[in-house]
Order: sequence, then C-alpha cells, then structure tokens
Amino acid sequence: MSTDDTGGEPAPSHPPRKLTVEVENFRAHRSGSLFGFIDVSIPELRMRFRDCTVHASANGDRKWVGLPAKAQIARDGTVRRDERGKISYTPVVEIVHRDTRERFSDRVITALLQRFPLAFDEVAA
Repeated sequence: MSTDDTGGEPAPSHPPRKLTVEVENFRAHRSGSLFGFIDVSIPELRMRFRDCTVHASANGDRKWVGLPAKAQIARDGTVRRDERGKISYTPVVEIVHRDTRERFSDRVITALLQRFPLAFDEVAA
C-alpha cells in the first residue's frame, strides 16, 4: 500500500470503480500557463467543482487542471501577494494522493478536449 505525497492516509490498494467525469463549460482566459476555467461534475457522486483552472506548459506537452482555490487575505483585509507580486492562493479542495490527483487531472483534460476541442487553441483562448 502506498502513501500520499504529504505523508497522510495510505492510498487505496484496490482498483477503484471508474466514475464519470464531465466538463460542463469552458471559459477561456489566457494568462501565462492558464488557458481558462471549467466546472467539472462527477454525476455518480452528485458533485461539482466550480472554477477549476486549465493549464498547459509553454510548449504544450503538458496539460493539467487545478482544483478551486481562494485568494489569501492578509490581516488588514488586502489580498496577500508573493515576492513577485502575484496573488497567493489557498486550495479549497485537495486530492492529497499524487497519483490520484494526476489521474483525475488527466481524465478532466480528456473530457475537456472531447467537449471543447479548441480549448488549448491560442486563437480560441
């Protein structure tokens, strides 16, 4: 039995049942690696993740999905920024087991491209 990448709960040792992953919409927004935002649903669980981010590496060989996150707020009520001036975010939902997280991301990217084949097209974004 393997453990997650944060040293917490062990990963499941049995093959999990495949759940349906659907991308409900795509909102293009190009900035750095970001190509846009999607809402992802898993109908069997009656679960929806809103405002997931969709990314691709500069050369396009790697694509991934980020789960929802919220901006960090400082004590004075302002948005916290890192040393580069970018807003710092905290995950709202987290898949702690690395392999599970990567498989989920791959399944979402597949569903995205089936529904929105031009999602990673520079012109469309």
